[in-house]
Amino acid sequence: MRSSSFGDCSALHIVYFSTFETAMKKFLKWAGLLILLLALTGFTLYLIYLRPFMQNMKKVERIQIDSNLVIITGGGGNSGIILSDSLLVLVDTKMDEFAETLAEEVKKMAGTRQILVINTHWHPDHVGGNHFYDQKNILASGRYLESEWKKENDAESLPGRWLKSPMLIPMKDDTLLIYDLGGPVHTPGDLMVYLKKRKVLFGGDVILNKTCPILLGNASGEGYIEALADCARMEVRTVVPGHGAIGGPEVITDFLWFFEDVKMAAIAPARKKEVEQKYAGWRQIPFVMSTGATISHFEKTLQAKK
Repeated sequence: MRSSSFGDCSALHIVYFSTFETAMKKFLKWAGLLILLLALTGFTLYLIYLRPFMQNMKKVERIQIDSNLVIITGGGGNSGIILSDSLLVLVDTKMDEFAETLAEEVKKMAGTRQILVINTHWHPDHVGGNHFYDQKNILASGRYLESEWKKENDAESLPGRWLKSPMLIPMKDDTLLIYDLGGPVHTPGDLMVYLKKRKVLFGGDVILNKTCPILLGNASGEGYIEALADCARMEVRTVVPGHGAIGGPEVITDFLWFFEDVKMAAIAPARKKEVEQKYAGWRQIPFVMSTGATISHFEKTLQAKK
């Protein structure tokens, strides 16, 4: 009897392990297919969206506005070099090898002039070259905390000056206005730089040209609408966006309309497809930096207000 029971038990174990082995093989097969599908999807998205976006970001163009104003687009965020008698002002320091190339040109142009660096905001593609300059002459929004900055970047990029109120700098042939937007827009603290005589506005990533925004962390779509509406009322001839080609005041109004449209699509979902098609030609990355992602941001904001 004992032998028979033991044999029955062994047979049950064999059946159990055989069933388990078959189930595991099926699971591993489907898991492998899923992983392969995700990898192919990721690679496809990279080829279609991310790779062209990064290649476009690496295209650097030097635009000489006049003898004392140079705009250098690409290589990270767009940058500006403004010369005066005893001062050179640099707006944003780019990233990677482009930051080093920019620093070499800036120091050559500056000669004996003091260099003042203005960071429009704290993202690495705009402050990646900060370590090439004297920390005490790097200015950023006073709305940032040093500890938060170090988490976003590193200690090497940390500014030494924090803007608490608007700053006017008289220059050789113009007056430079540097001001904070007063609350979260693209980041917790965003600066704009305005040349009053030339009517040139450096918008950082609060203004983009035919490029969808990335709204992460404390970024505020409502903040964008308010800030862009204020910019649209300014007397501006030339707009230097954070990314994309420089242009006229239409760059501001186009970006304002984008935010108005996506907010409307969040309120009226039936309009979502229409809005996504309207901006299909803009530079974007699905799920992160796209019309759909911006609509989702507003949907979450509206839901939080209920």
